[in-house]
Amino acid sequence: MLKKIAFSIVLMIILAGCSEDGGEKVKLQLGHALSEGTPASDLINEMAENIAEKTDGRVEIDVFPNSQLGSETEMLEQVKMGTMESAAIMIGSMQSLDMRMAIEDLPYMWKDIDHARAAYDGKFGDYLADVMDEQGMKKIGYVEWGFRHITNNKKPIVTPEDMNGLKIRVAQSKLRIDAFEELNAMPTAMAFSEVYGALQTGALDAQENPLANIVAPKFDEVQDYLSLTGHFYNTIMMVVENDTWDKISEDDQKVILDESARISKEVQVKNDEAEKGYVEELKSRGMTVNEDVDSDAFREKMLPVYDKWEKDVFGEELMDIYREASGW
Repeated sequence: MLKKIAFSIVLMIILAGCSEDGGEKVKLQLGHALSEGTPASDLINEMAENIAEKTDGRVEIDVFPNSQLGSETEMLEQVKMGTMESAAIMIGSMQSLDMRMAIEDLPYMWKDIDHARAAYDGKFGDYLADVMDEQGMKKIGYVEWGFRHITNNKKPIVTPEDMNGLKIRVAQSKLRIDAFEELNAMPTAMAFSEVYGALQTGALDAQENPLANIVAPKFDEVQDYLSLTGHFYNTIMMVVENDTWDKISEDDQKVILDESARISKEVQVKNDEAEKGYVEELKSRGMTVNEDVDSDAFREKMLPVYDKWEKDVFGEELMDIYREASGW
């Protein structure tokens, strides 16, 4: 009799942790470095709310924005170790686990935004997802972060020569450092959470980010000039640790993937709608905005990193997939 009671208790505990369709109830911490109030950050929050509702609470996602759980590199390591279940990380930052992910940091790598978006929906995006799967992470979707532009306190940036000696913050990416060194700038890798203070004290002259991430953290308060260089195009990969993903039922996995695909497209629409508004807002806050950038000269000056990184890191297979999608 006691054995039967004990068995019943164990069975109840097991069933309490499972959903009606066979998957476990799962709670995920999702960390990212995006500023609150940006389209990407807002829609990730919306995704989490919808997933909880559509799975009747079987999948709950607690979102921690603005590097609350650490830098992108630190959060990625937590996911790999299994101490954090999920994250939305800029692809270039994933090079801390596999250097091939640095490919996103090739300067001026897409002919236009349509080619960039199509690449992540195609073979290029699939290749990067497979790389992260090797690291124990399931790609659940991509979220556009956008083209990056330069702000600084010295002068408008028009030609590569204007970058000479400029102390500029870059994300923790060796390729970005190499690319800016081709311009004779002085790049410094730094976590995003530290950038405002470094600009305020004069430890840095400049930084580079998408417009949404220039407006939201109010870099206009510590920077005088914005130059629309568009030198890098960034995408965020949302990942779930593989063991955690396997605990989720197939039906609930589909909900997650569908919601991720939805916000991926909505972020692109919102980014398109917001671009001009961001520029006008920064002008109204007192920034001098320069749209007259010699992008061809910048691209030509920075091209040497392509051959170097293909030979040393990326390899011909990945670069051929990229070139096929690039539009150049």
